[in-house]
Parts: sequence; C-alpha cells; structure tokens
Amino acid sequence: FRYHVWTKGHAPTNFAKWRTATTPYRVEWEADFEPYVVVRKDCPEYDRRFVGFGWNKVAHIMELDAQEYEFTVLPNAYMIHMPHAPSFDITKFRSNKQYRICLKTLKEEFQQDMSRHYGFAALKYLTAENN
Repeated sequence: FRYHVWTKGHAPTNFAKWRTATTPYRVEWEADFEPYVVVRKDCPEYDRRFVGFGWNKVAHIMELDAQEYEFTVLPNAYMIHMPHAPSFDITKFRSNKQYRICLKTLKEEFQQDMSRHYGFAALKYLTAENN
C-alpha cells in the first residue's frame, strides 16, 4: 500500500522476498512500520489518541510488538487497496502546522506511556524515532 510514497511503512515486509516466497516468514518491527494485520478480537485496540491522520497504525503495531506479537508475512495472501481521494485529515496535516505540532505531542505522550508500561523493552521505540 503506497509503498512508493511511504517506504518505511512496509519496508520490513520486503516485497521482493514476498513475491518469490513459498513459505511464511517472520519480520521484525522497525520504526514507522504500519502493515495491515490479521489479529484476534482480543488484541489491543488502536490508541484513541490517534484519530484522523497520523500514527494510528504505527502506534498499534508498536503496541503489538511490545506485547511480543509475531509478525509473519504470508506468501499466498494479499489485499487490494481501493484508491480514494485524500482524506480531510491528511489535507489538514499537510497544510496546518498546528495539526502537526499536536500530532507530535501525542506521539511523545504515547512513547512516554509505552516506556512507563513496558519499561526497558520500550527503549527501542524511543531510540528508533531519533534515528
């Protein structure tokens, strides 16, 4: 999905490998990873701070990783994303400095909460953001 626009979002998936894979393979979390996932109903919900555009999927995947979920790419599975016009919120994100500042504040708050909740294990999320 939009790999050519936001490569970090799906980089760990390694689409070149996926195209020729015959067995499932695991991938590790990386900063800004936001794959589409199939999970059980009892998995953590999306963080309610992130509505509109920005960091909803990234925060969710980070939470799943912190809880030691495994990310497995299936070789014979895919989804189709239907093209659509840009959302109201992405337009606001691109044009409104205050929106971006607000999102940055929410990201920092989320990362601090992750550190408090998961302790030392959550440090990788803080250091990845600064690279």
